[in-house]
Amino acid sequence: LRTPVTVLRGHLEAMMDGVYPLDVPHVATAYDQTLHLARLVDDLRLLTQAEGRRLALHLQPVAPATLVDAAAARFAPLAEDASIALAQSAAPNLPTVTVDSDRMQQVLDNLLTNALRHTAPGGEIAVTVQPGPLGVQFIVANSGHIPAEQLAHIFDRFWRADEARVRDAGGSGLGLAITRQLIMLQHGTIRAEAGEGMTRFVIDLPAA
Repeated sequence: LRTPVTVLRGHLEAMMDGVYPLDVPHVATAYDQTLHLARLVDDLRLLTQAEGRRLALHLQPVAPATLVDAAAARFAPLAEDASIALAQSAAPNLPTVTVDSDRMQQVLDNLLTNALRHTAPGGEIAVTVQPGPLGVQFIVANSGHIPAEQLAHIFDRFWRADEARVRDAGGSGLGLAITRQLIMLQHGTIRAEAGEGMTRFVIDLPAA
């Protein structure tokens, strides 16, 4: 929260002192920081509600393949723009899962956004759903390896990989913490694993 507040204050003070002109480009920079602050506050509120089990969910039976197909369709243009191959697959005859469709969309969007951020041009991302130990297993995988010491912290609040810090391409550091809480609220588990040049996020959900 401190960084956007500092940037916002600096731009406003510079315009008040006449250092910057009071024009649309400089006001737009300040406005962008207010949007960033709003996103951070919303993320913190959501995470706090989820951790306190106060987040209302609208649970209903959903076909797993529809979640994967919709997620891949949302991200196909972004992957194409980044020169990244995006593949999807769903095993046949999967049981339904009892989930909140909007929250599962948020989960998959968080994971795919993270995958895009950490996949180099020419790389690949795959989102799949298959039978799993609890009933149904979703996997979001991308080319690229995360060291074991980073995997241990990947779901921590505010934690970002060194690469994301250097590139300043990371988000608030709350996306994966929120993702874990949303999966736990839907009686599932999530883990991250790396190997063979790939990073995988594995979600296990019980069948309906």
